Amino acid sequence: MRNTTAVTQLFIVVMLMLGIRLAVGDDAALPINIGTAKRLTWDDSLLDKAEGIRFEMHQPRRTGERNLVGDKPWESWQLGGMSSLLHENGKFRLWYGVSHGIRHGEEYAVAYAESDDGIRWTKPELGLVEYAGSKKNNLVIGYSSVIGQVFVDPHAKAGEKYKMLAAIYPTKDTDPKRYLTLLSSPDGLTWSRPVENVVREGDFALDTQSQAFWDRDRNSYVLYTRMGPWRQVGRSESADPFAFPAPQNVMRPDDPVKADYYQAGVTKYEEAANAYFGLVPIFFHPGDARGNPADGNPPLTFTYVKNPITVVAPDTLDIHLFTSNDSIHWQRRGDHVPFLGLGLDGQFDSRSLYPGVGYAVVGPEIWLYYSAYDCTHIESLDGKDPFSKYLGTITRATLRLDGFVSATAGHSGAELVTKPLVFSGDRLELNVDCSAGGHVNVELQTAEGQPLPGYLLAECDRVYHNNIRKVVTWKGQSKLSDLVGKPVRMRLVMRDCKLYAFQFPESSP
Repeated sequence: MRNTTAVTQLFIVVMLMLGIRLAVGDDAALPINIGTAKRLTWDDSLLDKAEGIRFEMHQPRRTGERNLVGDKPWESWQLGGMSSLLHENGKFRLWYGVSHGIRHGEEYAVAYAESDDGIRWTKPELGLVEYAGSKKNNLVIGYSSVIGQVFVDPHAKAGEKYKMLAAIYPTKDTDPKRYLTLLSSPDGLTWSRPVENVVREGDFALDTQSQAFWDRDRNSYVLYTRMGPWRQVGRSESADPFAFPAPQNVMRPDDPVKADYYQAGVTKYEEAANAYFGLVPIFFHPGDARGNPADGNPPLTFTYVKNPITVVAPDTLDIHLFTSNDSIHWQRRGDHVPFLGLGLDGQFDSRSLYPGVGYAVVGPEIWLYYSAYDCTHIESLDGKDPFSKYLGTITRATLRLDGFVSATAGHSGAELVTKPLVFSGDRLELNVDCSAGGHVNVELQTAEGQPLPGYLLAECDRVYHNNIRKVVTWKGQSKLSDLVGKPVRMRLVMRDCKLYAFQFPESSP
């Protein structure tokens, strides 16, 4: 009996110890190590409580500029549609699609432009590609290709620093076969010839812009492309940029019969950790499974490769915002309100918008570039005269730094509490926009939610005004050196303000 009791007691002790070990090993209970990296408040994986908070999408300011227009013979039918931006050493570099023909997909090429200020652009004579007997042009690829994305590969071999994802279409027997490929370049101008399809199998489209880039947060290459049925977005990930597995669907339209996703428009937001945004052009052409008009929408008739074609109104596209914390799971923002909407009727951006990939940080702003048309999707293929209104324009929009989505508090006040975080910087900065009467107070707590002496809510110097990098202080002190490496919760009590991001950086020497 005594032995039985001892065994029972030992069993209980072991189970209690095991229970403790399981609790400690539970990922949900572990603090999140954020180091010194900026984190955006759209990242709900960091949040434990959001009481009275509204997560609000913010639309960029459209400049109305016509930054690039078709004024060269090789751009005489269409300019833009797909483009890719890099901002390097103060120079803006843009690769964009051009066409001089009317046969869909048969005369596309890739051109290059650059700018010192991002507003006024030049098309340098590169002397690389022959067009109409001359190399005095800004073409970098002359054979039929649809540009995907240009990115810098940190793991590239010598002479292959730049990579370009491109869809190739044959125009004659000597051209490569039709596939999605990855080109290499030492300077972004002289590109290798395509050699193979980088996606080995799967359902994916080539008549749209695909993206590929190196993801430092995932330590791998990530690719996005359009896939079926209808138009949806697929994703693939690989350690080898020349060999991606079959894409898996990650963005599905709510109702593809009425509106589908023309392309992914995904860009990794390098200003923060675990942040990705997708500028998705949504194609509105409601019809049934056989393509017949739905909801009483009238048909539109155009000429396509000299043949009549009927499509469903409105046959238009605008750009919607999607965000992700891990590049796999996506959330559509704005409650179906477009991130970039159509311009007024008759203006150059009144019918169809297609996002470029990439962005530039200029002071307190993000600059985005996109292609705009005052014709519908099918109307752009109607074979009109060269240099007509159907040609297209690449234009610019600006957004506050980190300003895609905010955690917004109204006049009645709100409270935001994070999960336990571990940081390695020695101060706290907020990107926050307070109205004239708005404010934020911050309290730092233990992992269990107990206020830390010296960092109480009542000791915080209230944050006012509109700031990109506001340093938070408690009784005039900002140093957090004594909390480095310790699990800490952050509690923010807010009123009439928008919080975009927070960061625990290291102070400058």
